[in-house]
Amino acid sequence: MGCHFKSLIGAVDDKHMLAALKQFEYHIRSKNLTPKTISGYGERLGYFQLFLRTKGIPFDRVDRLTLQDYILAQKERGLADISINGQIRVLKIFFKFLKEEGLFESNPTEKIQLLRMEKKTKPVLSEGQIEGMLAVPDRTNFVGMRNFLMILVFYDTLIRLSELINLKLSDVDLDAGTLRIFGKGRKVRTVPIGMKTVKYLHKFFMRHRQGISSEYVFTTYRGTPLDHRNVMRILERIGNKVGVHVSPHLLRHSGASHRAVSGMPAFLLQRLLGHSTIQMTERYVHLVDDEKLKAAFKQYSPADLMKV
Repeated sequence: MGCHFKSLIGAVDDKHMLAALKQFEYHIRSKNLTPKTISGYGERLGYFQLFLRTKGIPFDRVDRLTLQDYILAQKERGLADISINGQIRVLKIFFKFLKEEGLFESNPTEKIQLLRMEKKTKPVLSEGQIEGMLAVPDRTNFVGMRNFLMILVFYDTLIRLSELINLKLSDVDLDAGTLRIFGKGRKVRTVPIGMKTVKYLHKFFMRHRQGISSEYVFTTYRGTPLDHRNVMRILERIGNKVGVHVSPHLLRHSGASHRAVSGMPAFLLQRLLGHSTIQMTERYVHLVDDEKLKAAFKQYSPADLMKV
């Protein structure tokens, strides 16, 4: 269970809020959420609890006006809109649960909207830059081949950093050309891998992994699993050699962008990325220009495939 939620429970002196938080705690634990997610809920609800205490507002008197004042207070604190929206989302989940369980008379967040944020175009690595990075590692030794494969797997499969470092040998099926990925919320999905990635993974396992005793795919030469910092530093060093600032997320984002531009349907891209909703994937759909849309339409048009 997240430490933020534990400290929050201990800090609450309003009996109504304490009862609500305890019920909500049981609810989110029963949903098998990750400790990081539970901790995030506790942290955000902690900000709200502190606001109520500072203002002397009893929890059972919280209404829409209270929430609007809270949002304004966060803006005055200089909090970024994206962070405020994260707090609003947690409050919506919290009060929706309380209303459904009969623990709160109404849901004061129903008419509270997320803050409008300016849409910024994220940078995308070009295919040439990806190829440049892939040319840096020395593939004749274990470390070089491992680093080469990390870049290739990120770009080819669109998996997240946490998913890559937790990838086990038993999750790799080279015959089927798939990876079994344990994603956010402990959801399991099957991700296809390209034939070149299959070829290099096979070479890596046959030539460089034979003497390493570890269930994880990406390790040090001693068999210790790589962590987030290891991977970030490796990518940073390789990126510096080709003059680009790179991260696992940028590789994933670039791979998704290139697929969208090539005409991959959004629902397939959603499956690859492991997004829970199609709305999360739609940011990539806007990258497709009219000509690419026409080409994709011709490729996927069901009417054109009919014998009429």
